[in-house]
Amino acid sequence: MNAAEKLGEFVAGLQWSDVPAPLREKVKAHVLDTLGVICAGVATDEGRAAQAVVRRWGGIAEASVIALDWRVPAPHAAFLNTLHGRLHTFDDTYEAGPLHPGSAVVSSALAAAEANGASGADFLAAVLAGHEVAVRLSLALGPAHYGAGFHNTGTCNAFSACAAAARIAGLDGPATADALGLAGEAAAGLRQYQVDGSMADSSLNAARAAQTGVTAVELRRAGLAGPRGILDGPWGICRVMSAEPHLERLDRDLGSTYEFSATALKPYPSCRFTHGPIAVLLALRREHRFEASDVEAIEIATFRDSISVSDHPEIRSRLDAILSHQYNAALALIDGKIMLESFDEEKRSDATLLALAKRVSVLFDPQFQEMYPAKWPHRVSVSLSDGRRFEAQSDHPPGGVDSPLGWEQVVEKFMTLAVSRLGEAAAERVVAIVPTLDERADFAEFAGVLRGFAAAE
Repeated sequence: MNAAEKLGEFVAGLQWSDVPAPLREKVKAHVLDTLGVICAGVATDEGRAAQAVVRRWGGIAEASVIALDWRVPAPHAAFLNTLHGRLHTFDDTYEAGPLHPGSAVVSSALAAAEANGASGADFLAAVLAGHEVAVRLSLALGPAHYGAGFHNTGTCNAFSACAAAARIAGLDGPATADALGLAGEAAAGLRQYQVDGSMADSSLNAARAAQTGVTAVELRRAGLAGPRGILDGPWGICRVMSAEPHLERLDRDLGSTYEFSATALKPYPSCRFTHGPIAVLLALRREHRFEASDVEAIEIATFRDSISVSDHPEIRSRLDAILSHQYNAALALIDGKIMLESFDEEKRSDATLLALAKRVSVLFDPQFQEMYPAKWPHRVSVSLSDGRRFEAQSDHPPGGVDSPLGWEQVVEKFMTLAVSRLGEAAAERVVAIVPTLDERADFAEFAGVLRGFAAAE
């Protein structure tokens, strides 16, 4: 069997009742977290622009657009909900990718579950299957894939969305492999947006991946089949899109070890590379009780990818601010917190904030490069005007295996993001339903809650 066939058998055979209890709870936390970040993107200018396009596409009403009172074809719903979920880059992160699987996986599973009348347990199994396929593929592609300029959140999520939708549709192992082949033919995504684009470009990569995955399953059900060697064949994604693939990572301990377990939930709505330094600076600020006005200089030593993505001393756009080590370090010391509003135009123009950001330097450490991607090391040094100097290191950003967000923190984040779109009563209803999804035979009620209580425009 090749890799697609092995993954196909895993996806088709995954039973929610066999999943260990701690992992079941983690899947539910990722579902709730993702629903919150999707709500956060609905009222953005970019979200409204995409909504207008999807409305023009038309089609049958079979799957819900979250926090909007309308239904569209399942691939369109997966596209739009995923795009909304990525617009603030507040969705989950698999650091060894690096990869953001949650928005595409949950949106595709939601669309397929509603269109197919799936149970809550099947939906949750599909979410786990999609995540597992995504992170295993990102591991197989290795750092060379991202280093070559490919955006894992676009490339890998075509397969993750397909896996989630295939599990919902009840495809057997061979048919799932065929669908993965179809999805892989359209897997794409480039990192140029990090240089001269916007978060909408990053979101589009993931949204198109979700749409592709759901569409691939529909095409397979209609009788089409893609190449089963799409993952590990001579012209498959791993050999074509990575100079140093690790093919054994596609199926090593498949079914007994869940690589998804290492996927993190984000406590801050900024680039994941900035999270370690943010946490260090907040801790130093609390411990040593200095003010931002006392700071003369900040140094952040780190690995190459963190520099290529997040060494942004000039803040010209919202994306620059989201990505920037300099901007987020200054935010941490001046405001003591990072919120969605921290990247609004008015905040980005704050002279005091920008002045402190200019005193932040980002340096390459070759030892840290050797540690990446198993660790994401950042050493932060703060020099004060009175001569004092403080230093600390983060090897893993907060929200991951070492310091996971608890359920109450996930609920708080969800409520903060969702209440303005769903209303408080409906948001609380979602919080109550998610822990019991696996007990629900009918998915329709949950879809109605997500769709039918949108705040008035």
